[in-house]
Amino acid sequence: MSLRGYIIRRVIYIVPIMLGVTLMNFTLINISPGDPVIIRIGLIHCETEDCYNAAYNREAISMGLLDSDLYTVPWFKRYVDFVSDLLRLDFGTSWYYTKAGTGRPITQIIQEHAKYTIILNVVSFLMSLLLATAIGVVSSTRQNSFWDRSLTIAMLLGYAMPLFWLAKLIMLVSYYLFDFTGVAEGDAFTEPILLNGQFYKYLILPTLALTIGGLVFMARLVRSQLLEILRQDYITTAKAKGLDSRAVIYKHAFRNGLLPIVTIIGSSLPGLLGGSVMIERVFGWPGLGTIFLNGALFRDYPLMMATNTIFPFLFLIARLLTDITYVFIDPRIKY
Repeated sequence: MSLRGYIIRRVIYIVPIMLGVTLMNFTLINISPGDPVIIRIGLIHCETEDCYNAAYNREAISMGLLDSDLYTVPWFKRYVDFVSDLLRLDFGTSWYYTKAGTGRPITQIIQEHAKYTIILNVVSFLMSLLLATAIGVVSSTRQNSFWDRSLTIAMLLGYAMPLFWLAKLIMLVSYYLFDFTGVAEGDAFTEPILLNGQFYKYLILPTLALTIGGLVFMARLVRSQLLEILRQDYITTAKAKGLDSRAVIYKHAFRNGLLPIVTIIGSSLPGLLGGSVMIERVFGWPGLGTIFLNGALFRDYPLMMATNTIFPFLFLIARLLTDITYVFIDPRIKY
C-alpha cells in the first residue's frame, strides 16, 4: 500500500472513532447528576414559585432541554442535532458565556481564546524539546557521572510533582525573589498582543511551568534510547574509524533513536493542551484551558462537548502525523 492510500485509510478511520467518542461523551455528560438549568438561573431573583418555574422553563427551552410544549427533548435527538451541527463545524452556543442574555457561539469563543493557548503551548513545547534533547545527550554520554546522577534526580523530582503544584511553587519562588506572582492582568492582553511587552512578561512563568512539566519525561526517554544505541556494534565501529564523537552521536546514534522519541512527542502534543488547563487556571491565563474548565464547573454541556471533541480529534491527527513521520526518519518503513 502506498503512503497516500495509507493516509486516506487512516483519515476514513477517524470518522467512526470520533462518532463513538462523541456518543460516549454525550451520554456520560447527560446522565451525570446535576441540573444545568438551575446553575443557569442561579442569579435570577424570584419571590414566588410561579416566577421561578417560568424562569426555569424559559431557560430550559432556550438551552434546548425542553420543547415549546415543555416536554423533555430526548437526549438522542439532541445528539443527532449536535452531530449535524458538528459536520458544519458548529459547536452550538454556550450556556455559561452569554451576551445580552443570549449564549455566545462556541466557535467564536474558541477563536478568541485559542491564540493564547497556542502561543503558550508552542513556546513550551519547543523549549521542552530542546532542553530534553540536550539533557538526554549529556546524561547518556556521561553515564553515572556527577552530571548524569544530578540530572536524573532532578528529572525524577520534576516528574513526581503534580503540574498545578509545580506552577504554585514557581509562583511562590517568583514572588519572594522578584515580587511577581505571574497572575495575568488585563493590560497583558491588549491587542496586538505580539507587540505588547506586558504579554511577554506574563508569559514567562506559565511557560516555565509547562516546559518543566513536559521535558522531564522526554529527557529520560532520550537518555534511555541513546544509552541503548551507544552499545550497538555499528557505534563501536564508527568510533574505531576515528569519527568525531559529535558525528557519532548526532549523525548515527541520535537519528536511529528518533522513532520512539517521535512517538512520545506526537502523543504528548495533545496532552500539552490538557496540562495547560491547570497552568492557565493557576496563572489566570485566558486560553482554552480556562474556558473549558469553566464549562465543566458550570455544567455548560455544549462547551464540554466541544472540549471532549477537540482533544480526541487532535490526538488522532497527532498519531497520524507521527506515523507519517516514521517514513521520513526510517526509509525501511513501508505502508
